Amino acid sequence: MRQSNPLAPTRRSSALAAVSSGTRGTAPAASLSAQGSSVNIAPEEHYIAQTPFFFQEGRLLIFVLFGLLNLLLAISLDVAGWVAGMNLLVPVVLGGLLMGTLMAYSRFDGFFMLSHSLSTGLAWVFYLMTGIVDNERRVALFVDHGVPELQARAYFLLERWLEWVQAALSNNASNDNYIFILEISFLIWWLAYLGAWTVFRYGNVWRGVMMVAVALLVNTYYAPNPVTGFLVVFCILALLLLAWTNLIANRQRWRAFRITFSQDIAFDFMRTGVLYTLVIISIAFVAPSLGRNANFHQFLAPINQRWEAATQEWNQLYQGLNRQERLVATGFTKSLSLGGARNVTDSAIFQVQAAQGRYWRAVTFDTFTGRQWANSSPLELEFDSDEPIPQIGWSQRKPLTQTITLLASTGGVVLAAPDAAQISVPILGSFMPVFGEVGEDGAGTEIQTELTYIRSRVALDVGSSYTVVSNLTDITERALREATVDYPLEISQRYLQLPDDFSPRIVALAAEVAGDSEDNVYDRVKRVERFLRGYEYDEAIEAPATNQDPVAYFLFDIQRGYCDYYASAMVTMLRSQGIPARAVSGYAEGLLDEETGIRVITERDAHTWVEVYFPQYGWVEFEPTAGESALERPSGADLPEPSSIPGAPEETDPALDDTLFESGRDSFEDLPPEFTGEFPAETGFRPTTQWYVITGLLTLLALVGGVWLLRRKPWQGPQDFDIDPASVFYERLVDWTQRLGAATQSGLTPYERSAILAQELPMGAPFIRRITEIYVQYRYAPHASAQDKTTGDLESSWQQLRPVLWRAWLDRRLGRDNSPDKPR
Repeated sequence: MRQSNPLAPTRRSSALAAVSSGTRGTAPAASLSAQGSSVNIAPEEHYIAQTPFFFQEGRLLIFVLFGLLNLLLAISLDVAGWVAGMNLLVPVVLGGLLMGTLMAYSRFDGFFMLSHSLSTGLAWVFYLMTGIVDNERRVALFVDHGVPELQARAYFLLERWLEWVQAALSNNASNDNYIFILEISFLIWWLAYLGAWTVFRYGNVWRGVMMVAVALLVNTYYAPNPVTGFLVVFCILALLLLAWTNLIANRQRWRAFRITFSQDIAFDFMRTGVLYTLVIISIAFVAPSLGRNANFHQFLAPINQRWEAATQEWNQLYQGLNRQERLVATGFTKSLSLGGARNVTDSAIFQVQAAQGRYWRAVTFDTFTGRQWANSSPLELEFDSDEPIPQIGWSQRKPLTQTITLLASTGGVVLAAPDAAQISVPILGSFMPVFGEVGEDGAGTEIQTELTYIRSRVALDVGSSYTVVSNLTDITERALREATVDYPLEISQRYLQLPDDFSPRIVALAAEVAGDSEDNVYDRVKRVERFLRGYEYDEAIEAPATNQDPVAYFLFDIQRGYCDYYASAMVTMLRSQGIPARAVSGYAEGLLDEETGIRVITERDAHTWVEVYFPQYGWVEFEPTAGESALERPSGADLPEPSSIPGAPEETDPALDDTLFESGRDSFEDLPPEFTGEFPAETGFRPTTQWYVITGLLTLLALVGGVWLLRRKPWQGPQDFDIDPASVFYERLVDWTQRLGAATQSGLTPYERSAILAQELPMGAPFIRRITEIYVQYRYAPHASAQDKTTGDLESSWQQLRPVLWRAWLDRRLGRDNSPDKPR
């Protein structure tokens, strides 16, 4: 047998005693058992007498695998493209791993570890961040006062952090990227440091892996750039690490209890671990999603609402980040931030069967903070399928029926042409008060509301269809020019709102562009619209700096941007001139197949536009974005006078239907080849309910088969697979001693261990002794000819002993006394 140094048994017994007593996660800080002696540690001392690290072997491979997991997280955050300068996360992780591992192998306790990590982590992160500070002018002010340059850069970072804290406490927006990098770096440091500590000191590999996994999963889901490959590699390495550490822990336990095992088990174990990992990841990619279950969808609804609120706060605190336009996966929320470049693809989102349509509305926004739009609708109501939704009797509207088929998930958001009056799925709608009217009894007021945001109350899967009837605007330029400016109080208060520090430059520009206030509102709005369409369309702009007004940044500085900036500029300019307006997000018209009448809307059609309020006619759409086709309306010069009664039926020229929402877009021929206007041809394979059922059953069978293969009796394998059944049953017996906390001392012989357990469990004593006798016989005096005769005896003894073991375990869990000297 291999000789070891005198300290090895002492360390092994300390660690294994924790495993045997079921307290792997508890460090032996009070006392350490070493060769029959006890070393007491005073509670006020922050060190322990001996190094209590858990793993006695295989530590290098554990460090490499765990280090790669943390490096994958750091690199994925850099590749995600949130902000520039994230490449410093790699040295942050390396520092955290090294320091955490050294602390785990030191004699310091957990209190010192935590206090040390706080100071060391901040110092390391601040030191690395001084290398990315680019505000030389501000740093020079500190240097001019005699502060060393490195210290000046640290002061600059501290100053920016204090400003960010002040903005957060005052509920103001901030887009300081330095603070985002600082906080992410410190988070990554903690994950690496604490992970290394808990893995190497206590052997809690799951805890160390899961902390990193959660961070990587969040980054993968929200990253501006795709980083799914990092998650796949992470899963493979994590499962290999778990397999390896489980083997090491078992090998240490087997040695402590003198159980023989093959020295080649490491290779076989890891080979099986690799195959098992690949199978699990493959199943994860093809298994049906739990999120498609309607009950599960409803169960998560409150959590999703809280998450949306947290997301809005996050967007406000970190507005300088490059964000992913994940409308395909997450849908539209009640907030819209003005950030950096938008990343969209040509992936199909849904298709629409409708006679016409220019916009497919998702959410309207009323409140502008200066950097973010928000929907503050105070009322939420539920409606059943096809239940009529209350409508305001706007003039010059006509019904439009549309059938929408989803080609990708929209997060439960119901998309429809304005204004939805009836929907074929049950919904939860957000409503905004518009104005009050005198009630029928002549007393009091009746509040009129409008629908601003719609979510489905059932799961909307890919391939799902729903039908919406909308009251579409059908109005001419003549009618809009003749509209009054008698705005209801609720409209004026809510849709003329601007931030307190709104730029006077924008007000002056709006007054100049809109022209004489004595002109009709429509012409003034069109002047602003035409003016903004002269700006260059650019989706790759940088986010405005912390001290920059995003709208002024668009109008005066870079003078280019995308739809969010165009719409924000137009709405704020109109509001500054006393014209109620709001920003609206959803999708633009898409690409039309003129033969089938089907429109295909892609992710690139995600859009924000403007709606202006006209008394009697309601909200009317305008298009200031240069990247979209102009929105032209019929002049109406040759039409009769429109009715002045809200909601009265109108006679319109059918020929106007084709020009009312003239898209100006190319025909369906410009679609990618895979889009032909019909759902199966557009997406290739269309998964059906039967497909999910069959896939689910096959997955379940595969899992059951895999569990059976892993847990089957080894001698049921190939004939040349020679294993001692006595060792198998004795190993089970040893496992139960661990579970029951009996005979956990190291160095016991099999007979000594069985005697202690038999004393604890007198009802199972005969079977315990029999299993031990057979094991000792095969371990020390094997006779192959007697194996078949005793195998049945082993199985019979185990079958009768197992109920006794379970009963004893349950008694201990319930706190019942099951000692032999007390009646049961």
